[in-house]
Amino acid sequence: MEDDAHLGAEAAEEEGDDDQGVDLAATDGFDPTEDELVLHFLRPQLRGFPPRVAGAVVEADPCGAAPWDLLARYGLRDRGHFFAARGRRRPFVRRSVGGGAWMHSATRCGRSVSELGVVVRWCRVKFCFYVRHRSTGWVMEEYEITDPRCYRRDEDGEEDDYWVLCRVRKSYRAVAKAAPSPSPRAKERRRMLAAGCPMEELEPDSEVTAKSRPPRLT
Repeated sequence: MEDDAHLGAEAAEEEGDDDQGVDLAATDGFDPTEDELVLHFLRPQLRGFPPRVAGAVVEADPCGAAPWDLLARYGLRDRGHFFAARGRRRPFVRRSVGGGAWMHSATRCGRSVSELGVVVRWCRVKFCFYVRHRSTGWVMEEYEITDPRCYRRDEDGEEDDYWVLCRVRKSYRAVAKAAPSPSPRAKERRRMLAAGCPMEELEPDSEVTAKSRPPRLT
């Protein structure tokens, strides 16, 4: 009974998919939720239907260039969405490019439910782009639908090639400021103290004295 209801929902979706395409270009203001990415973009791509917003997600390999070069190639700045082809017989993906590499950060599984009740299970893998072991602040979130039954009929058989949806964005989280470097006089005082010089022989350092002086009570 559940399978019949599922097939009925699939058929109803196919009848209503013809008017989903909206002629809008991808812009930096395009920022859909995870449910919208999975239900209105990735799932239609896997089923062979147009997405909800035409042109908002580009078919391109997000690992083919450094993230800033990739977005600049498509006229974007801080955020872009890409369909990337994957193969079940080719699970390895080269993620080193542009003098850096995408390093795995986190994995999360979730589920989205379409308007007609179709449950879509998916997995999100998060990567951070590093150059010379330092984070660049660029993040890639790769979404994959893990249950092919939600977009493929049983009689279609197993397919090797499939699509994932990648969101590449610049993270603007606050970065801790580096401690200010000490003055040359403070460095010299520390060097002499480390060498065993008595404290009374050292010249007072105005920077250290000002920081260590207790506040004046009023």
